[in-house]
Amino acid sequence: MQLLPSAITSYNHSVGFSGKMLSLKLLYNSPLATLLKGWRKANMKEDVVKPALEDPTLEDDPLRREYVESIPEAQTFRGVLLQGYLVPPTVLEGLDDFEIRDDDVFIITYPKSGTTWTEEIVSLIYQGGDVKRVEKELLVYRVHHLEVGRPFGHLRYLRKVKSPRLMATHLPLPLIPRQLRQSKCKIIYVMRNPKDTAVSYYHHHKMSTFLGNTSAAWDKFLEHFMAGHLVYGSWFDHVLSYWEFCKQHPSNVFFLSYEELKLDLPGMVVRLSEFLNRPLAPEAVDAIVRHCNFESMKTNKMVNREVLPITDLFDMTKSKFMRKGIIGDWKNYFTESQSEAFDRLCNSHMSGSDLRLVFEPEDAENLFTTFGRIIYNHPERTQEIEVATEVTEDYEGDELSAYEPRNCGPQAFFQIYLQSDPLTLYSGD
Repeated sequence: MQLLPSAITSYNHSVGFSGKMLSLKLLYNSPLATLLKGWRKANMKEDVVKPALEDPTLEDDPLRREYVESIPEAQTFRGVLLQGYLVPPTVLEGLDDFEIRDDDVFIITYPKSGTTWTEEIVSLIYQGGDVKRVEKELLVYRVHHLEVGRPFGHLRYLRKVKSPRLMATHLPLPLIPRQLRQSKCKIIYVMRNPKDTAVSYYHHHKMSTFLGNTSAAWDKFLEHFMAGHLVYGSWFDHVLSYWEFCKQHPSNVFFLSYEELKLDLPGMVVRLSEFLNRPLAPEAVDAIVRHCNFESMKTNKMVNREVLPITDLFDMTKSKFMRKGIIGDWKNYFTESQSEAFDRLCNSHMSGSDLRLVFEPEDAENLFTTFGRIIYNHPERTQEIEVATEVTEDYEGDELSAYEPRNCGPQAFFQIYLQSDPLTLYSGD
């Protein structure tokens, strides 16, 4: 989940902080915060944004109420639960009419699906792979979050950002700006298999002040995830609505999976750059791949949330913002009965969809090797799979010149370029 700094902080984007950082807890427990919350409540358009705890249906749903009570200043936006610390109601009320530019790029995800990873990749694509241009600038200043941000004037700030704007949101499809629903610009949607997403989101709740630093056990959190109680709602509703949206707008919406980024980061960088009409030289692709491997991302303070204009957002003693970044970590958390119950839930939700979910690392690799994509029935594809670009037998070194965009990914490429297990080499949260 990405966070934007408050407008009242003082920060030099390319150097560092010029003043003291603000404490989130102090901000929201100060007399000013009390005044602000009172003003917000008085000015809320109750048909749009409501305090979540005022929902009368919670009385009949103690499990959901338990979760809502754990989220500080929880609010609902047209029926979808959102955290309240960093999502101003005035922003939500103005979203539908927010003007989208033709050259905007939106990265849309359910939380903990590879958002930060994709943001860094796209940011570098727009810098032509020049890593030096992003080394001293926080990612939150390069990719702007739509609904999370400044307590005052956030949309006004976004309107002033120079084109091309790189933006991100976790909002479900019905809640994004009207012009964005009309697919006026380029949209990248990133999906991660829901079992791994649930585990990552669990740790995110533990470390995030704005999500209440939950002390709930995994079993309880999984109940909430499966019931669709969480901030930003049901994983299934979120993903399936965007999948159908992608099929309706194949030229402007690129549906990507976290697992595909894991298995073929170079190939996905090339595909994304072509989708964005920003073709890259082989050396630029190589630079992005090296910069965006998991170990690099995990220690990069411009992306790993160790440096932010507001303190207290994350408790890094409970979890790191970027933890493991692997396919199949869910096996370390789900019991056999939990996995079976989750599979039944998936079958129920996915039975009418042509979108396939992949939970096992081996299945992901086999699908990718066979079809070149895990999202092998992506709307851009035809019935016939394009023949893989051949990698010559005398290929030497790690130059990417022998690698061309393709729909079908040859196993030979994994053996020559990755030179190791592709499931552990590239990753990010």
